[in-house]
Parts: sequence; C-alpha cells; structure tokens
Amino acid sequence: MESIESWKTVSITKQLGTPIFRVDNAVRTNPHTGDNGTFVVLDTPQWVNIIPVTGRGTVVLIRQYRHGTDSITLEIPGGMVEHGEDPCLAAMRECVEETGFSSPVNAEYLGKVHPNPAFMNNECLMYVWFGCTLTAAPQFDTHEQIEWEEVPLNALHSLAADGSITHSLVLTALYYFALKYPHLAALPAQGANDGHHD
Repeated sequence: MESIESWKTVSITKQLGTPIFRVDNAVRTNPHTGDNGTFVVLDTPQWVNIIPVTGRGTVVLIRQYRHGTDSITLEIPGGMVEHGEDPCLAAMRECVEETGFSSPVNAEYLGKVHPNPAFMNNECLMYVWFGCTLTAAPQFDTHEQIEWEEVPLNALHSLAADGSITHSLVLTALYYFALKYPHLAALPAQGANDGHHD
C-alpha cells in the first residue's frame, strides 16, 4: 500500500470573490502518478466561537436566523476573525457584540478544527469565557437579529442530544468543553434545560 503524501501545488487561480470567502481553482500534482488535477478551494478567514459561562453556572446561548438553512438556530456566539486580529480578542468581541456579556478575565482556548478540509482552507478556534455577566447592550450588524438566553451548564448534553443544537461547529465547541471540563458539563438532570433571561 502506498503511503499518503501531500500533493504539489502548481497554481492557485481566483475564480470568484465574495464578502465571506474566495473561490479558487487549485491545480495540484498527484505525487504517485504525476497527473495534475484541478480542485475547488474556498479561501476563508479564520472563524471563532465562544462559550460564555456565568458565575451562576449557566451558559449564554443565542438564537438567530440562518440564511443557509432558512431556519432559526440555537448557537453560541461566534464569527469571523478580522485581518490581523487576535483570535481570542475576536471571540470576546463577538460575544460582547451578540449578547452584551463579558468578563474581566480573558477567554480560555479550547482547541481548533478545520470546518471542512475537503474544500475549505480555514480553521475554527474555540474558546470558553468564565465569569461572564451582562455588562452592555448587544451591538448587532446591519442584518443581524439575535436573542440570547441562559441555560444551565448541565443542560448542554440534552440540547445536543434532542436536536435543539444542530450547528456542527457549536457542537464541536461543546465537545471540546466537555473534554476539558467534564465536571462542569455533567449529564443533565430532569428539567435542567429551562432557560431564562435576567
């Protein structure tokens, strides 16, 4: 069986630019056959998401309409990293903008994933932010409409299991959180997923 090797990049040609990604054609050479192939690659900025945890043992989740699925989804705050921006600062900025929650301590890095390495070249970095409280009014982008809610930490398992949360990157962040803090992400008690606003 032949060993897996990286393909040599011959050229990358921009095909289309959009506000959130660029479509490229990448010509690459198969290291075993020498044949060239052309592959579509989405050149996309880094993404971040963040789990805001309050001192009451709750997590701040958001609901918003998503155009891709034409549906309202339950998520954690997140977004794109601006050019030259520190990802941790970007995650905290997104949290404040979307929920108004912040903390006097910096967010903690949980891990990163490649959202879809088959045709995307970016990373999504995940953070948890402990000690969050409501400190400001949310600052939405022009086309954003977001509502936040608090749920107990031990409700996260049931929200994932019952299909309330379907965003794959949110589920991945919650998985990383459960790996690092299993005592905080314990299995839910009966009725633990009743959220509330302050």
